[in-house]
Amino acid sequence: MARTVLVIHGAGEPRRRRGKVYWEPLLGDTLGRGYRVRAPRMPRPAHPQYWTWARRIDELIGSSGRPILVGHSFGASVLLKYLAETMRRPALAGLFLIATPFWGPEFPEFALPPDVGERLRDLSPTCLYHSRDDAEIPFEHLERYGRILPHATVRVLDGRGHEFNQARFPELAADVRGLAMGRAV
Repeated sequence: MARTVLVIHGAGEPRRRRGKVYWEPLLGDTLGRGYRVRAPRMPRPAHPQYWTWARRIDELIGSSGRPILVGHSFGASVLLKYLAETMRRPALAGLFLIATPFWGPEFPEFALPPDVGERLRDLSPTCLYHSRDDAEIPFEHLERYGRILPHATVRVLDGRGHEFNQARFPELAADVRGLAMGRAV
């Protein structure tokens, strides 16, 4: 049976490749038949609102049965907030966050609760990816997440920019495949 990889894209209209949100072919081609990669378009991506996205994420996770969650940019930050604040955290196989913005108190709709590290300390495996040349999300945001989520594996990359819109993402694919093999991320 194929494992579900659910990708939550960033804000703005997602890029497409072969008629799909580009994360589907990017990961699907690399992971192969043992995985079903879904990257649905989120509601009003050009004007995202936390609660609208959180409700959609809850529906998607509920219909997936212990998915592997991948979030990019704004989508990654919404996943974190959703997981930190939901009353009944769903069962997950793993959490992989890419180029995640860190929203401070000046953005209360998107900011994480102050005790997010404590709330998510048992969420494992968690892996954070960030490219040093990301022109949209400062590298310092990754460092902040590394401090508040000390159990997370941090992958610092070069030359990927913000979008990670490339032919392959071998580090992410290897980490996702490692779940099936019981390897720690």
